[in-house]
Amino acid sequence: MNIKNKLSLKRILEGIQNKTGLSSKVLIIVIIGVLGLIMIAASELIPKGKADKSRDISNSPVDTSYSSSFKKETERELKEIISKIDGVGEVSLMLTLDGTTEYVYAEDVDTETDENSDSKSDKYKNEVIIVDSDGGEKALVKKIIEPKVKGVVIVCSGGGNIEVKERVIKAVSSALNISTNNICVEKG
Repeated sequence: MNIKNKLSLKRILEGIQNKTGLSSKVLIIVIIGVLGLIMIAASELIPKGKADKSRDISNSPVDTSYSSSFKKETERELKEIISKIDGVGEVSLMLTLDGTTEYVYAEDVDTETDENSDSKSDKYKNEVIIVDSDGGEKALVKKIIEPKVKGVVIVCSGGGNIEVKERVIKAVSSALNISTNNICVEKG
């Protein structure tokens, strides 16, 4: 700073000091505080870095293709098994699923314990682990939870026979681990 700028800054400070009646030390503390608030407000306007913008996975689109392929594969396997039961004949079936595929992402969890004389508090910080793949960043999938089968409707040639119907219901209940109340077998 040159001498001219120092003198004008000094005059401004003296003018503020005279109008407010504050001591020079208090005035300097107030000015530093105001500058700090301005810096905090300005930091919100600066765009975040690359790492910060890729961390938000909560708005990522839901992958329904996995649920759809899970349903088709389960229907195919179930149809194949049922058609091998004696007396069933030709089989058509439909599954209903409860929900969609759920992805559990790998997280890095930091815990911090703050102990005061009166109380103890724990702070947890979770961050989803991001990996680079094919030039883009993606969340690391720890586990995929497939949707639960809610019900099955089976239409088969032998569905009118009570014995065939019972065997089909028992096979489907065992294969999918669902209640027999959620399985309907009809003659087709």
